[in-house]
Amino acid sequence: MRFPAVVLTLAWAAVAAAAEGPGDAALSFLRGLAGKPGGSRLDDSALAPGTPEVRRAEIESRLKRLGRGVRPEDLRVLEQKTDGELAAVLLAQIRGYDAASVEVHAVGLVRRDGRWRPAPLPASFDSTGLSFQPGFSERARELETWMLRARGRHLVRLKDDAFALLRDAMLKQRSPDELHEAAPEKLAADFLAALAARNLPAALALAGGLEQALPPEWEETLLALNRAFATPEIRHPWWRLLAAPEAPRAIVLSEGDGQQAVVSIVALDPAGDFRARPRARAVHLPFVRAKSGLWRVRLPRELLDPATAAMPAEDEDDAVDADLLARFPEKLRERFPPAREATPRAAAEALLAGLRAPTMEPLLARLDLGGEPAAALATLQRAARLWQLAHRPDDAALPLPLDLHQAGDDACVLVQMLSPKAPEKAFLDTLFLRRGPAGWLANPGLSGAAGLGRVAQPEPFAAWLAETRKAREPDWSAGLLTRLGGIPADSAPSEEAARRVAGEWREAIAAGDVLGMLARSACFDDAAGASRLLRNSGYELLGRQRGEILGTHRAGRWTAVSLRVPPAAGDDSADAYPLHVVVATADGPRLLPELDLFDPLTRGRDFLNRRVWDRVAARLPEGARGELEALFEKHRALSAADRGQPRPPAE
Repeated sequence: MRFPAVVLTLAWAAVAAAAEGPGDAALSFLRGLAGKPGGSRLDDSALAPGTPEVRRAEIESRLKRLGRGVRPEDLRVLEQKTDGELAAVLLAQIRGYDAASVEVHAVGLVRRDGRWRPAPLPASFDSTGLSFQPGFSERARELETWMLRARGRHLVRLKDDAFALLRDAMLKQRSPDELHEAAPEKLAADFLAALAARNLPAALALAGGLEQALPPEWEETLLALNRAFATPEIRHPWWRLLAAPEAPRAIVLSEGDGQQAVVSIVALDPAGDFRARPRARAVHLPFVRAKSGLWRVRLPRELLDPATAAMPAEDEDDAVDADLLARFPEKLRERFPPAREATPRAAAEALLAGLRAPTMEPLLARLDLGGEPAAALATLQRAARLWQLAHRPDDAALPLPLDLHQAGDDACVLVQMLSPKAPEKAFLDTLFLRRGPAGWLANPGLSGAAGLGRVAQPEPFAAWLAETRKAREPDWSAGLLTRLGGIPADSAPSEEAARRVAGEWREAIAAGDVLGMLARSACFDDAAGASRLLRNSGYELLGRQRGEILGTHRAGRWTAVSLRVPPAAGDDSADAYPLHVVVATADGPRLLPELDLFDPLTRGRDFLNRRVWDRVAARLPEGARGELEALFEKHRALSAADRGQPRPPAE
């Protein structure tokens, strides 16, 4: 019997709502198989006690093979059947309406100790010990027979229904009339929008899914789009040019007749390969009109291939597509008109904010792309390189404005590209600005020698840069930090103020906001103070974790804030428990990152904490160290209590 798709959808929803039922247990079991690289897969199963080790090893091997093919995000409960303490569950696995990806898994379950536990082998109750219990063996065999027959029935039905479901979804996104009437350039823009929105039915409708006779390349197209959308981050370099949010793109040309056309798109991807300098590339999308009169995009081979084929060499690519690449800056200028500022400082801040933004789009409005095409393209690629440096996953170069110089309609800002791995070292760069009738914008060269070459009188700017760089090289942070000669007795800020400053400091760390972090920091006024502040803050900037405030402590000249800070994503370390020290300054309460106290007291951490105590004793009168040590003991007690609390597993 064929069930309509809506019945299937309702069944999924109904089963999902049944908390702690056999369906939930079966889902958890299969998802666990997929996400378990090591360790036993039998821990929560209904495996009979006393099962021989040889048999356990055989079952483990089978479950490991099964887990390799399980896609947790695609699993749905189809149907379940219970018989007292026994149950059988069928689960569907289908990706993106692809009939070739349909699988149906069958899981038997046994209720023991108030919990549904999966049988260790798929579609079977073997090795559960039920055969030795009177009356259970026959019931188990009946459920096994049901799983075998129902699995085959569902498998055939799901494969048949997959395309019907897809066609319904496609028709909701696009009508055949639109595909008949619209021009290829408009359809190409719609295709890019569907990719950006991760709207698979809309993209497939534009790729021929609504034609009565599906295109010859349909299966390859469906598979390629499913692969492109399979992970949150697109990895395929050609698909990144069309769909990655970090990559600005524009349609630069559409050519063809009433039956065939080619729409050329140029894109600039700064985040696909952080080892390579970004440069603009062209992607050509062919459009063909079917016998029914519907236009469709026919994906080129580089988009259909699953392997991430190497990009063509620079000279090959540029020679063929030079005229298309030259159109790119002007097309982007049309989409992102120049946004000028009233002062060079405001323009510099907007430019740096664009470099820190998660995509390049805010940066584009701060560039001058209206000049000669080749020069504008070079400026665009320089901007992409600066954006790329500011977003490197292993060591982002965080842009921080230092000094600004203006002469007439030209200005230059010296920027520290702060490396969290080496925050004390000066990594200086320059950005150049120009004033037009409507205000300030980056000059056509943007940075470095190219930017200096666009200044009306470059010699004075070059002299200023040489002098300023020389002054900044030994200590780039001069003038940016609150530096303390001492801390008066009994001057501790209120606990409320300390909590606020520590929270804002952690927010700035999580956002990579170096200026915000420094504005809430202070250090002692010797060379070691600035060095320790920057080094400890750089370590925090690498992790970008906000943390959670556990409590505050106050005594004498100190107010201290206890936190729990989880490790960065992908790091399996334990939670850290730092104690942030906040003191009163002439500029208001400030955090002292150089006094980096942590619990627990491992041998290495004990050594580092003792360096903090020695630092306090060397800089402040007798008694200051004892006050802080007393607060640290309170922090240790609070950390120990928090560490013992049960926590939900990290997702």
